[in-house]
Amino acid sequence: MKLCITAAGSDLNAATDAAFGRAPWFVLIDTDSGAAEGLENTNAQATQGAGIAAAQAMSEHGVDAVLTGRLGPKAKTALEASGIAMYEGLGNSTVAEA
Repeated sequence: MKLCITAAGSDLNAATDAAFGRAPWFVLIDTDSGAAEGLENTNAQATQGAGIAAAQAMSEHGVDAVLTGRLGPKAKTALEASGIAMYEGLGNSTVAEA
């Protein structure tokens, strides 16, 4: 499974970030192999539509599930439409701990 964890940095040692659409980085983890890849969120500073753009990026990268602190309603709708599972409530930790 490919899991996305919202983060402040690009690797497993980075702090998690509670926001989905506004998170500076997404760390994509292959839960079978343990491989991790940092993906910069180029839409984090967008005036609007950051959550929808982030959801589109997850779909394009073949993500199966997102782990984050919170999701906005438009991001939820976009992820749901793409068949991506959503897990909210991510607390303060590192990506590796999450």
